[in-house]
Amino acid sequence: MKNGKMVKSETFAENIANVDDAIMELESNLISKHDDISMINTPKVYVKQQQGFDYVDEGYMRHLLNKYYPIWKWEIIKYEFIGDKAILVHGRLTINDNGVERSFDSVDAHRIASNDKGYVDIGNDLKSANTDCFKVAVNRLCNIADDVYRKRIEDISLSDDQRDEIEAKLEEIKDNEKVVNKIRNGIDEMTINITNFEATIRKIETLI
Repeated sequence: MKNGKMVKSETFAENIANVDDAIMELESNLISKHDDISMINTPKVYVKQQQGFDYVDEGYMRHLLNKYYPIWKWEIIKYEFIGDKAILVHGRLTINDNGVERSFDSVDAHRIASNDKGYVDIGNDLKSANTDCFKVAVNRLCNIADDVYRKRIEDISLSDDQRDEIEAKLEEIKDNEKVVNKIRNGIDEMTINITNFEATIRKIETLI
């Protein structure tokens, strides 16, 4: 029966379904975009070393920020002197991420250079603290230079074909349910993955 209330009810349900689909598509696009950016290898020419630590050139990170998130702003929330030894900066990076406004607050500190006459260049120390704070926010919010910041998550999960191959081998094991369950749990917990797939197959074959 099609009356006014029924039509409105169906239209409302369709609108809700469309919104849910749009949200799921947006989430999928965001995840894929960040995964792709995370897998970009930082060219070695832009990776410097200071006091034994790797760091990425700010200009390179800003370039990728402009390329993948062209609508962004950086705000200094607060500068704070830690005695006469360091400057602490609290900053906030805000980006438009596929139509979604997202932000990340970063805090970083930089040592103040001084000598017998006092501060060497306090303005330069302030800029360095701001730069360090900015780069951390760019990495954490945008996944830029994840390889250098060691934030990259490699996908080491088994493929469907690899899972099927292991399962087929497990079916051939007789009277050793404990081992079979241990291997299946290892797959679920990813202790068995692409890095040890071949070794796992060889181990199973010794049990058949």
